[in-house]
Amino acid sequence: MTRQSRSIWWNGRMVVLAVVLVGTLVVLGATGSVQGQGPTRLVPIGAGYEADTLELFAAQAAAHDSDGVVTIRVLPITYHVRPDAILPPIRRENLELAGERAEQIREACQAVAAAGQTCAATVVDIQIRPDALAPERVAQLGPEVDGFYILGGDQTVGMQVVANTPTEAALAAGFAAGAAVGGNSAGAAVISRYMIGGYAGDNSAWDGLHQGALDLWYGPDSSERRGLIFGLPEAVIDQHVLERGRTARLLQAMVAKPDDKLAVGFDWGTAGVIDESLLVHDITGWYAAIALDGETYGAAADASYVGDDPAILAIHDVAYHVLPPGPYGYDLTALLPLVDGVAQPAPDISGRNFDVLLPEEGAGALFVSGDLSAATRGAVMTEFVAAANAAGGPTIVLSAGPRQRAAEGWGRFWRNRLRNMGLAERPTIITLTPATNQTALAARLAGAGAIFFTGNDAVLMADLVAAMRAAGTDTALRDWWLGGGVFLADRAAAAAVGTAMSAEPTPTGGNVEYQSSDSFLADYIHIRPGLGLLPAVVEPRPLYDYLYGRMVSHVMAAPGTVVVGVERGAALRVTPAEAAMIGDEAALVLDSRYAATLAVGDNDAFAATWLLLDTFPPGTTLAAR
Repeated sequence: MTRQSRSIWWNGRMVVLAVVLVGTLVVLGATGSVQGQGPTRLVPIGAGYEADTLELFAAQAAAHDSDGVVTIRVLPITYHVRPDAILPPIRRENLELAGERAEQIREACQAVAAAGQTCAATVVDIQIRPDALAPERVAQLGPEVDGFYILGGDQTVGMQVVANTPTEAALAAGFAAGAAVGGNSAGAAVISRYMIGGYAGDNSAWDGLHQGALDLWYGPDSSERRGLIFGLPEAVIDQHVLERGRTARLLQAMVAKPDDKLAVGFDWGTAGVIDESLLVHDITGWYAAIALDGETYGAAADASYVGDDPAILAIHDVAYHVLPPGPYGYDLTALLPLVDGVAQPAPDISGRNFDVLLPEEGAGALFVSGDLSAATRGAVMTEFVAAANAAGGPTIVLSAGPRQRAAEGWGRFWRNRLRNMGLAERPTIITLTPATNQTALAARLAGAGAIFFTGNDAVLMADLVAAMRAAGTDTALRDWWLGGGVFLADRAAAAAVGTAMSAEPTPTGGNVEYQSSDSFLADYIHIRPGLGLLPAVVEPRPLYDYLYGRMVSHVMAAPGTVVVGVERGAALRVTPAEAAMIGDEAALVLDSRYAATLAVGDNDAFAATWLLLDTFPPGTTLAAR
């Protein structure tokens, strides 16, 4: 579908819905008549009931008001766990909470209402499918409504409640007539015609690139497995996108959806407006929205799944834009980000490659692994042991820790695993602590055939790297590798091999979502120099620990940076001949060499246009001579 035909299709669709669905309402007993077609506005909110995002929605509803009363209907269609039946006490409890949300929305509306306008926000008790068929409830969704707000919950339940009912017809008619339609979390999901239902089975954010991990609802109009019939068809909309590490699944959704390969995501406490001209604008709130474009450089057309059990998405040259509050937006028709209302043209990326990762002839194999602790018998360990056995010198386990005893314990763990995998000679453990004599360390490392460098604490590792750099141990280590040494760096040690590293603790279950969003804010991530073996930045476990913001932080700190995120159980294997992925999982690469805008929004969140994303499953090559 061409850019021009997309716009014609959208406007034509709204006219058809305004006419055909109004007829449906009359047949089904709805009262009143529908106003003429007006400007259409979708207002997705990533999550949360924050005043500024509710005010953004209310302002769109107020713009449609023609009688001095901004009438808003609040819909709890996503609230219940079943679409077909509900117990009376649960209904009452849900209605009470929905009433509290309606009052928040009314207050937000009063804050933005013009002189002479008053606001009314009421809950329409539609929680299960029989409710969506009830004429007396549908009648509350008539032409007097200026805005429909869909509450958060479970979007799959919500669509089973309203799909192909008079309720959906009433919403579609109201939207076609100009009423704003918004919602948060699940309420944002349903206003995407091709709707992300969640993860399939037991999959989670770190499985987001696995084939079959995504539950995308994109059935025909007659189906219940879709978003709202008038929802945005040009792009998949996702919510909690930064907070819950959902960029990977949004990539899959973008590839899977029919027609346009576009996606937009809104984070917690963050909203935007998508109008009838298909502009994403007025981004408001705590963090940022993102736009993924698989069209401009043919990324989605060339995407494939590599391997089996599971197959993993391989996709290259995805345009990635980070859009915070401020003068930033996105044109879904032209496929261009906007800054101060000016479109930022697509850069020429012909000749783009990662050859810079290849070392000079004579260098040994370098394995940069995300985290091997759960894959101690996997392909990465197997290949390293084979290379170490062929290296012609002793193997050293260089184990970093805060104190001698802790470093030795971790070193013994890996020494035993290496022996179990067939390492011919018992490796020597050398500890790396704040008390290590760097001169002696450099001398001992120089005599090794292979080194297995391990450490879990990135904050400590940044301090240890500073000591190594001050003493010249980094140069000695680099010269040793370039002279043919076999080197494996795992987890925090992997982060250390790049030009810079995130000196941040590993996220925990209690803070992973907070740090994931906050890491998109300026000055949140502490960045320190790395050892500089690779002319790139390495982030271990990017999907598992939701480190997308850390990756963006690096390109903001050093424009032109390439960031290689290496997932658990995987490694980037670098030799003079090639840089390739091995193991069980993929690398996610963020490339800022072609970025047009690197700035900070009104809320101190990053703004970036024309970053590029790539994924490299095991068995694929980043660069080769």
